[in-house]
Amino acid sequence: MELWWASLNQSSPRYRDWFSILGTDKVPLLSPHTGKTKLGEEEANVYLLDWQHLDQEQSDRLLAFLANKFAVDASVIESDLDETGHFPIREADVTVFYSMRAFL
Repeated sequence: MELWWASLNQSSPRYRDWFSILGTDKVPLLSPHTGKTKLGEEEANVYLLDWQHLDQEQSDRLLAFLANKFAVDASVIESDLDETGHFPIREADVTVFYSMRAFL
């Protein structure tokens, strides 16, 4: 059993987008901890979506979504994701759950 796991926050305004990309509420994260980053002009708390743990359909949908949203070729985005291994997902879009065993 996992000590922690993450799920999409159904009250997030971006829930439908993330659900259409992931095809599930389960979110593969590198860590249950957040960090700050700039998203456009805004500074936001984010988790790191684990690019390496997306299946082929999920990665294809994420690439298509980002290419459309930012008008960038999907191969450029894929190259960046392959290099970094992660993609930021806003803290407000995710809920992290902990097993009580994590605290024993």
